[in-house]
Amino acid sequence: MLRDFGVTPKSEHYACMVDMLGRAGKLREAQRFIDSIPIKPDAGVWGALLGACRIHSDVELGEIAAKSLFDLDAANPGRYVILSNIYASSGKRAEEDRIRALMKLKGVRKVAGHTIIEIKNKVYTFVAGDRWQLRQI
Repeated sequence: MLRDFGVTPKSEHYACMVDMLGRAGKLREAQRFIDSIPIKPDAGVWGALLGACRIHSDVELGEIAAKSLFDLDAANPGRYVILSNIYASSGKRAEEDRIRALMKLKGVRKVAGHTIIEIKNKVYTFVAGDRWQLRQI
C-alpha cells in the first residue's frame, strides 16, 4: 500500500486483512499477521479475529482474541456473546455458562436487536423475540 500507492496502513486496513484471512480459515496466519503489525492491535483487529474464530469454532484462539477485547473494552456485550457462542458450538457448556455469569457479574447486558420501519407515514418498531405485537412509535 505504502510503496505502490503512498497510503500508510491504518488499523482498519489491518482489521480487513485479519477478517479476510480469518474468513478463509487461515486463523493461525491471521494471528501471526496481528503479531507482526507495527501498531498496537485495537478492538477492530481483535474483533475480526474473534468473529473468524466463531465461524470456524476455534476455541483456543477465540479465547485469546476475547481476552484482548475484554482488556480493551470490557463493557461491550458483543465480545462476551460471541465467545459464549464459540463455547456453545463446541459443546463446552460449562465455559459458556461461565461467560454468561461473568456478564451478569460485571453488569454487561446485551440489548435486544430491533428494526424500525415506516408504513404509510407511521413508524413501527420490531424487537427481537416479538411475535405478536406491532408497536407504533
